[in-house]
Amino acid sequence: MTKTLRELADLVGGRLDGDPDREVSGAASLADAGPSDVAFVALPRYRTLAAESQAACLVASEDDDLTGVGKGTVVLRVADVNRAMSRITEALCPPVPVPEAGVHPKAVVHDSATLGKGVHIGACAVVGAGARIGNGARIRAGAVVAEEAVVGDDCDVHAGVVIRERCRLGDRVIVHAGAVVGSDGFGYLPGEAGPEKVPQLGIVEIGDDVEIGAGTTIDRARFGATRIGAKVKIDNLVQIAHNVDIGEGTVIVAQVAIAGSTRIGRRCQIAGQAAIDGHLTVGDGARVAAKAGVTKDVPPGTDVSGYPAVVHREHLRQEATLRRLTDLADWVKNLKERLEKRREQE
Repeated sequence: MTKTLRELADLVGGRLDGDPDREVSGAASLADAGPSDVAFVALPRYRTLAAESQAACLVASEDDDLTGVGKGTVVLRVADVNRAMSRITEALCPPVPVPEAGVHPKAVVHDSATLGKGVHIGACAVVGAGARIGNGARIRAGAVVAEEAVVGDDCDVHAGVVIRERCRLGDRVIVHAGAVVGSDGFGYLPGEAGPEKVPQLGIVEIGDDVEIGAGTTIDRARFGATRIGAKVKIDNLVQIAHNVDIGEGTVIVAQVAIAGSTRIGRRCQIAGQAAIDGHLTVGDGARVAAKAGVTKDVPPGTDVSGYPAVVHREHLRQEATLRRLTDLADWVKNLKERLEKRREQE
C-alpha cells in the first residue's frame, strides 16, 4: 500500500518539509521505523529518538523543534499529530481481516434464535434459544450468546466472549476477546451454613457504539439493569459490578473496579487501577486519577486522586507535605542531639 508523502499530506491537511514525491509503505514507532516508514513525534520528550530514527517521514506538530533530524528525513507538519497518524496508518496498513457472512458448520444456533441479514457465526460459537442477532453482526469463534440475549446491528463479538441470558447490546458494539457481559453480581447474605447467594435476576444493557476491552466483566443486576451508556469506552480487565450505571461517553482505563450500585456520570475519565466504592455518585465530567480510591461522592467536573481520593490539588499538597517530613525528621534529630550535648556540658 505505497503512497507518496504528497498524498499523505493531502489526506491529513498537513505541510511537508522535504521531498513530496518520496514513497512510503508502512507505519512504525520511532525506534523501529525504516527508510520506507512513517513515524510520529507524539511528545517533546521523543525528540531525541526522532533525531536517531531511520524513518522516511516524521509526523510532528506545526511548532515542534526537530533540530538534529537527518537531512533525508521529511517532516510532515500537522495540527493534531495523533489524529493525523491514525489516518496515515489506515492508508498504509492493510485492515484487520473481517469474517464473511454465514454460519460455520461447527457453530450451534438454536432453532428459535433469530439471525439478521449478513450475520457471521464462527466456529464453535453458540447462539441460545430465543436470542436475536442484528443485521451484519459478527459472533466470532467460540463466543456464546445465551438464551434470550439481544445483539444489535453491526456488533462485533470477538472470540471467547460470553453474553449471558437476556442481556442486550445496542448497535455497533465491540466486545473484545474473553469479556463476559451478564455474569452474576457478587451478592451474599450471612447464613448459618455459610454465605447464602442472593439471586441475581436482572440484566445488562449496553448502549450504541460502546467498546468493551478483553477480559472485562460486567455483572448483571440483582434486579433491573446494569447500564452502560452510549459511546462508553472500556479498556481491558475492568470489573463493573451489579446495578452500576455509566453515563454516555465515559472512558474507563484498564484494571478499574467499580462496586455495586454506583452511578458514573457522562463524559467522565477513570484512569487505570482506580477503585470506586459502592452506592456512590461520580458527577458528569469528573476525572479520577490512576490508582485513586474513591470512597465518597465526586461532584461534577472535579478531578480527584490519592487514597482515599480527594480533590487533586489537595492530594498534591498532601504529597508535598509528606516529602517535607523527611527534612523535618532530620531537623528534629539534630535538635535532639544538640540538646543532649548541652545537658552533658551543664
